Amino acid sequence: MTLLPKSSEDRNLHLKLYIVVYGLLLLVTHQFVHQIPQVVQWIVFAGTMLFTGIPHGAIDHLVEEQNQARHNKRFSLLSFLTKYLSRMLLYGLMWWFFPLLALLVFIGISAYHFGETDLVVLPKHTKSEKPLFLGYGWLLISVLLISHLGEVLPILQSLPRFSGSTLETAIARVNLNLTLYYAFCSFLFTGSLLYYCWQSKAALRPIAIILFQGALLLFICIKLPLLLAFSFYFGLWHSLLCLQSIRQHLTQNGQLLAWNQLVRKAVLFSVIAIFGIVALIVLGNRYSQTEDLLLGLFIGIAILTAPHMEVMSTMFSEIRAGQAKPKSGKLAV
Repeated sequence: MTLLPKSSEDRNLHLKLYIVVYGLLLLVTHQFVHQIPQVVQWIVFAGTMLFTGIPHGAIDHLVEEQNQARHNKRFSLLSFLTKYLSRMLLYGLMWWFFPLLALLVFIGISAYHFGETDLVVLPKHTKSEKPLFLGYGWLLISVLLISHLGEVLPILQSLPRFSGSTLETAIARVNLNLTLYYAFCSFLFTGSLLYYCWQSKAALRPIAIILFQGALLLFICIKLPLLLAFSFYFGLWHSLLCLQSIRQHLTQNGQLLAWNQLVRKAVLFSVIAIFGIVALIVLGNRYSQTEDLLLGLFIGIAILTAPHMEVMSTMFSEIRAGQAKPKSGKLAV
């Protein structure tokens, strides 16, 4: 079995420790020192979105170029952007005409993407890893959403065809079937984990790591309010781990890409993405209330990240497989 190189695993572990310590400090401050004011929560949320959340998908063209280079294929920036933007357009139209379907699709692909990112430490085993990514991510997202149901449902109520009566029905059904749903999510994750262990004969250490980190992440996110929980998990944990993996993927001649180089490469498309989200919010009049603003931000991020997940999935697959080092040569910005 092939694991990440020791140095890469150590770097990931150190980064995870820093993020977890930050999350625990937030939790202790909010729960035992003084509840963090709403305005501060918004500042933390906006900061993580601007500096890590959006930028971690702003260099997908470089990641895809490296994906192609590893297989000696020619990369065309024009072709990449055409496919990337067309996927964004199609998904945006789905949000406009079928918002509830788009929401379910986004939760599903996000669950897989989060699972794939968090479980990159596991050895590659194509037959059984995909169900595990989905099972892990689905459990994580389900617990995060349900534990903040009072904050989540008013945001969803802003969706077209999600009326007040629909909201009340949803709350009643969730409360009535909460235990059953948690049991289903736990069964899905446990079953996929056992299947992975049986098929891959994975060592105990990486399995123990994912169980411990998953429990720790859920504990922190459940105890934090929604804005801080989302900032911690998506803005820091997920985005920084993705950026760390991208640094590893873009390694040139054994030299790990420096963080400041990564930031410079992400600036241009980050600014474009931010303007796109702002335009979406303004055009959709998603700014009159806090729930409207959050929904506009959520939909904007969803549209941006849909094609991003496909690019990252290829990268993570190659990292787990421990394939040959990247081809030398200068990458286009």
